[in-house]
Amino acid sequence: MIAGAGAKFFSRGGSGTHKKEMMIWEEAGINPSGIWYIVTGDLMWPTLSRCDNEHGYFMTDSSTFIAKKTEIKNLRVLFRGDPILVNIYHALTVPEGKTTKEMYLLVCKFIGFLESEKGQDMLRDYGKEEYGFALYMDLETARNYEQ
Repeated sequence: MIAGAGAKFFSRGGSGTHKKEMMIWEEAGINPSGIWYIVTGDLMWPTLSRCDNEHGYFMTDSSTFIAKKTEIKNLRVLFRGDPILVNIYHALTVPEGKTTKEMYLLVCKFIGFLESEKGQDMLRDYGKEEYGFALYMDLETARNYEQ
């Protein structure tokens, strides 16, 4: 509907969210291009802010939308909770020997923390105190989230 109407759609370009967005466009059989499809090359919040100011559409992560909700004047969530929208984050390190031993071990330790119960609890609860809702949520939580 967005492409068919030529409605402004903002994309960051070159990000993980952009890759997910392009997969969805492809699934819909659409090659987004033209004056309606605006690639900002910017970060999430500046792109979301521009979209808000110019009354467009944008695929954003829940955490940015929740954190900046009080600054968003014109946008509302149209769709959430579908598994196709899930954008999984990964923590990776280069193979051992491709960086210093110290850096490799530090990154491995960080990844171990993220995988630990303490790390998972931190991610699961991040933002609850400040925003009343976790900024990083699983699919079931996203389905039931009401703004």
